[in-house]
Amino acid sequence: MSSLQRRQWLLAALASAVPGWAMAQTAATAQTLRLGYIGPGRKPAYATGWALQQGILQRELEPQGITQVVTRVFPNGPDLNEALIAGHLDIGIYGDTPAIVAHAQGFQGRLLGFDSVGMNAWLLTPRTGVKSLQELQGKVVGVALGSYMHRFVLGLLKLQGLSGKVKVVHMLPRDGAPALERGDVAAFAAPNNLGPLLISQGFPVLAEALQTPQLLGTSVVVAAPKLLERVPQLPAAWVRARNAALKEIRTDSEAYYAFHAEASGFPLQAVKAAIPLSNLPDQSYPQQGLNLLAQAKRFLLEEKLIRKEFSVEQWRIAGLV
Repeated sequence: MSSLQRRQWLLAALASAVPGWAMAQTAATAQTLRLGYIGPGRKPAYATGWALQQGILQRELEPQGITQVVTRVFPNGPDLNEALIAGHLDIGIYGDTPAIVAHAQGFQGRLLGFDSVGMNAWLLTPRTGVKSLQELQGKVVGVALGSYMHRFVLGLLKLQGLSGKVKVVHMLPRDGAPALERGDVAAFAAPNNLGPLLISQGFPVLAEALQTPQLLGTSVVVAAPKLLERVPQLPAAWVRARNAALKEIRTDSEAYYAFHAEASGFPLQAVKAAIPLSNLPDQSYPQQGLNLLAQAKRFLLEEKLIRKEFSVEQWRIAGLV
């Protein structure tokens, strides 16, 4: 990777927050928990979203002095990173890659757990586009820079001997389908929730992360250090809420999938295809999730996309199961 590409990566990974959003925020209090997540959904999904929807999380947090949870949606992980680092969020739920970048850059947030493990990503082409990965040489691939899909694209190109031979440009998931429809890009990397929908619309798949398991993604939950200082019992309360939510999800998966479709705005069948319940871990720190984090960190270090080594084990919060 060239020095210019490394600079573009770091700029994306530490991008400015959504204009005007930070200015509208007031100082946090112990009574309000500010939770950021990645859109386009109208509210968080997965176990955290279900726990909020059912009031489970609120019941666990109230004894800790937190009487309100407010949610903020972000288009991409780097945007959420900036808000979390700036102190405008208490908890962020987002992809592993921007979270690793923030931690390597010195942000002292702690890994509270995983919202999803083993997330797929798809590299899709226009309906009359290229037929093989090698045909991407000299062409343009769109992906949200700084995301786990970006790491998937870079890792895939490296495996194919195409590093530096393909132009990778920033493209948010919401812009992927129109770009493919118009033929603006030779390929677009879609996240796990969007891929099945685009496939159902007839866009061919060049590759998917399941074919290269080391490039699968995770959605992590990161707690700001100031939150943990003022509410030291929050991690235990979070785990209790998550466990209760997972029990309900596994008891009535149809109700959960209906909620996830409504929360995310994606069709029910696309959600079922994209989100197997096996991706929702029962443990705070499942071994698969820790392994994927370690592999992602190693890749980013090797590509010089981050400079600082750190221990994933020490990122965890002691005592959580």
